[in-house]
Amino acid sequence: MSVEDFCMNFSVSNKMFYPVLLAVLVVSSYLCGAKHVVMIPAPIKSYLIYHAKVGHALTELGHKVSICVPDYLVNKGLVPNKAISIIKYGKQLGDIEAYIFNKTNIIAGFWAGEVPSIGNFGIIINTFKEVVNKILSEEAFITSIRDMKPDFLILESFIFTRNLIVLPYKLDIPFGLIGPSQDSLLNRVPFNSASETFFFENGSDRKTFLERVKAVVASAILMAYDPFTDADIVTRYAPDKPYTTIREIALKAEISIAETDHILDYPQSTLPNTRRVGGFSVSDAKPLPQDIQSFVERSSRGVAVVSFGGGDIKVPYHIKSKMATAFHKLDLNIVWKTNWSCEKEDNILALNWIPQNDLLGHPKTQVFVSHCGTNGQYEALYHGVPILCLPIFGDQFYNANRIYVKGFGLYADIRDITPEKLTQLIQQVANDSKYRSNIQKASQIFKELHKVPNKEAAYWFDHVMKYGGDYMRSSGQQIPLYQFLLIDVIAFLLAVVIVFTLVVCLILRMCCRRFKKSKLKTA
Repeated sequence: MSVEDFCMNFSVSNKMFYPVLLAVLVVSSYLCGAKHVVMIPAPIKSYLIYHAKVGHALTELGHKVSICVPDYLVNKGLVPNKAISIIKYGKQLGDIEAYIFNKTNIIAGFWAGEVPSIGNFGIIINTFKEVVNKILSEEAFITSIRDMKPDFLILESFIFTRNLIVLPYKLDIPFGLIGPSQDSLLNRVPFNSASETFFFENGSDRKTFLERVKAVVASAILMAYDPFTDADIVTRYAPDKPYTTIREIALKAEISIAETDHILDYPQSTLPNTRRVGGFSVSDAKPLPQDIQSFVERSSRGVAVVSFGGGDIKVPYHIKSKMATAFHKLDLNIVWKTNWSCEKEDNILALNWIPQNDLLGHPKTQVFVSHCGTNGQYEALYHGVPILCLPIFGDQFYNANRIYVKGFGLYADIRDITPEKLTQLIQQVANDSKYRSNIQKASQIFKELHKVPNKEAAYWFDHVMKYGGDYMRSSGQQIPLYQFLLIDVIAFLLAVVIVFTLVVCLILRMCCRRFKKSKLKTA
């Protein structure tokens, strides 16, 4: 048999060989470019959840992924992908989230009606710094990362745990950043305080004069002084390295990804190496457990899903009682995530845990009553469910106001509202078609643009691991801060104006003297 005949027979009789060969080649290409990625989320449950989602997408691209998990969250099942390795740390720290809540009095202070102040904010900053310093001081943890010889680190850019960004500098490992919002100040993204919003603002992107003044002053202060990082962090934890600051290290990130976008959030300026990709926790709805499914199906008018998230948010008895009274008056069935055993009601199903995303994706769900955390907001957006926001702390107030401005729902203060008003607001959000229409249109746009957000984030990390991020880095991210802020240019122009003014004044003064002298001579 000739070679030509053999090839012809082989190709005809082995048509199935080509798909297999193609699959082998694809897998091989992934394996050849596979990297070991270590992810370091903030030591808080909600941050670990979305890191695990992005980590899962990275494993699908062929990378080996390890996630750093504080001891108190190791057995919570928050990293379901068994292909992801767990790096444990912080056993001596105990329940970090509970410690932060207790030390800062964030939640208890809210229920007590305390007004947030600069002093409270300072306590929060210092408490997080204390926790991060203990993590960075855990030599066994740092050594375990170094011994793995990872190719790439993915770190949380959350403002309160920003000191962790010293790690890639200490370990000489390329890195990327990921966080809940775009930090224009950290990434040196040019912005306009008049039109762009910040985490410390609760208003909309349409500001009054006084709001613009406040934004300009606040952003100027934060640009000049970073209260979220320690000036000596590099000296303490990377003493063998040249001195630098966390902000300067952050500018070396190959890419920075923010879990936000212009659909749920307001439009903002970006740079090529700053990507806004919202909703890492979203996914299509899965079938509900049988008991919840039966309860949901029994409602002729629909369901309201009520949840204050997965964190340990202790709601006072009188607030829970108020909520139960309001729920009882609704013509909707209520699926309520709470640890409170309310009296048996036909229209209320109270559970310690609920499949929130799957409930929001059920066609019977009419409204989501939420504290307005990031994960819950995006799940509601993804499934097109309007929201009644009852914010408690942190960025939830900003998020709640944004939901109102975008026309996706309403918000209220759960401390002051009456049961009757709460009933009325839930019914209004559920029944007024404008809220559902607005958020369903946004849902369609979101799905069309982002497809699967955690895969989009993984794509960009994979991209910079292959090609680096230098080609996307703005020159503004590579020059000294005084040059970026044009301080030298402003100083030069100011000096020119001053010199010009002095020269003009001197000339006028000389002219005046000559005029006076000539006037005396003619007199």
